[in-house]
Formats: sequence, structure tokens, C-alpha cells
Amino acid sequence: MLTSSRCHLRKILITPVTCHCYNRVQDKVVIITGSSSGIGFFTALDLAKKGAVVYLGCRNCKAGEEAASKLRRISGNQAIYFLHLDLTDFSSVHLFVEVFAKWEQKLDVLVNNAAVFHHPPGLTCDNIEITYQTNYLGVFLLTTLLLDIIQVSPAARIIFVSSEAHKLVSLEDLFLFRPRHLRELGTFSDHVKIYGISKLAIHLFAQHLTETFPGVLVALVDPGNVWTPIYRHSWKSWSDTLIWMRCYVFMRGVEEGAQSTVHALNAPHLMSGKYINSHLDSEDQQIYGAVAVQQFIADSAVLAGLPQGLLL
Repeated sequence: MLTSSRCHLRKILITPVTCHCYNRVQDKVVIITGSSSGIGFFTALDLAKKGAVVYLGCRNCKAGEEAASKLRRISGNQAIYFLHLDLTDFSSVHLFVEVFAKWEQKLDVLVNNAAVFHHPPGLTCDNIEITYQTNYLGVFLLTTLLLDIIQVSPAARIIFVSSEAHKLVSLEDLFLFRPRHLRELGTFSDHVKIYGISKLAIHLFAQHLTETFPGVLVALVDPGNVWTPIYRHSWKSWSDTLIWMRCYVFMRGVEEGAQSTVHALNAPHLMSGKYINSHLDSEDQQIYGAVAVQQFIADSAVLAGLPQGLLL
């Protein structure tokens, strides 16, 4: 009730952004990560209603199964499946890809949606900073392992859910970042910075994919400022109550936040390498130096346990 009231109030104040593209995902095989709630769930719901074959990649098994069941019930589409995927565990990523390859012969679209923000400091079981592995390195490994089956599809798409936060950090910040070092995150700004670094890493990876695999359409999308469970670790003290209330009222709802991803899934003349902003306009993303990108990809491959020449 509270959430619906908030959405109603925002709609009165601001006209919601909506994608009006025709359905171009019917019968497409789609993987979407982080899809048990938030933007991912509403993207999956849109896909389900349009007749896609949808695989939900989620860390929480109970939430993933419940989401798949709910999506089948709401949409009437029975081709909605849950597969366990924990991006903070490289072995889980490998297992996910192995299981998916046994079920499907092709993958038309990979939607890399899962992310964390303001997560308590920590290292994963792979000894990588948890935000960086969830938002980038796990995504890097997943996408790389799926590239062969993605290229089977004649009109494949890889979509990365990004953020304007990638503009708040620099290449220097990214290259100075030490993924195996446990950082002290004492302020909200510290969390914003590490989140921005993880998203900037995605942009370098997307550029590499765009240049290396011209037969695959690569897009980055910005959902805007969206009230989702990603903020579950934020603004918990009484002193943050005013900030919490302001964000709760004026941030987008998850359905509106999903529209940039929905647009990337259905837009007919989208060019590879584009960045779709929160108003659904396509922008040219910043181009980074080839040497810097290649070095970054090589470093990422080492951290993810992949052969260095795999993506070069």
C-alpha cells in the first residue's frame, strides 16, 4: 500500500518514462540476472508477457523460485525458469553456464542486471572485494563464458545495466583500485565511489565486446535513480530519515526503472556500443584508449581465472 501510494504521488509530480517499442522478444531465449526483485523482476515480467523464454539468474534460491512461479502465474507464460547464480562465487558462475548449456542451444539476449550498492565491506570466497565482483568481475566471467552460445544467435544482444555513477570516477580511480584489498568504507561517498568504479569497469568491458564481436549488439542502459532493494543497506540511522523519505518519494519506481532495459531489448535500430540514458535516448559512450582497455581486460581475465588471451 505504501509503495503504491508513493508511485501514485510521483506520477502526479512527474510523467513516467515508458518504452513504446513493438514486441521484438517473442520466442527469444533470454537470461536476466538479479531478477527476483526490483528492476530485474519487472524486466522479466515484461519479457514473460511478450512471450520470451526467460531464465532468472538469482543468488537466493527461494526468492528465485518464487519469482519464477509468480511470473508464470501473472503472465500465463510457462517458459520461465530459475537457475541459481551467485556472482560472488566464480564456481557458481561456471556451474550456471554449464547447466544453461544443457538446456538451450542458443542465447538471444543476456541482460546483466544484478548489482549491489552500499554493501558492508568484505571479500568474496574468491578473495575479491564484494561490490566489485558482484557488479563487474562476476559479470565479466558470466558474459565471457556465454559468448560462444550467444554468437549462435543471428541477432544476439548483451545488455549491461549501468549507472550515471560511472561518470563520478576516473580511469585513474579504476586502475588504482585493488580488487583483492579490503577497503574501509566509512562514508556514503566511499560506497558511491566503489560502485562507480565497478560500473566504469563495465563500460570498458562493453567497449571491448563492441569492438571484438561486431556480430553481437552490446548496449549499456541507465535506469535512473530508482527505489529498489539495492538500497537496503542505506540510510538506516535516524539522522538519515529525511534523506530516506525524500528518496522514497522522488525516486522512480522499479517498473519505470526497467524501461531503459525494455527499450534496449526491443528497440529496432539500436546500434552496438550505445548508452541508453534514463530518458530512453541513445548516447555515444565515451571511448577509452585501446591499450588501456586491452590491459584492463587482460587483468580482469587473470582475476577471474581465465586464460589471458581468451578475449584479446
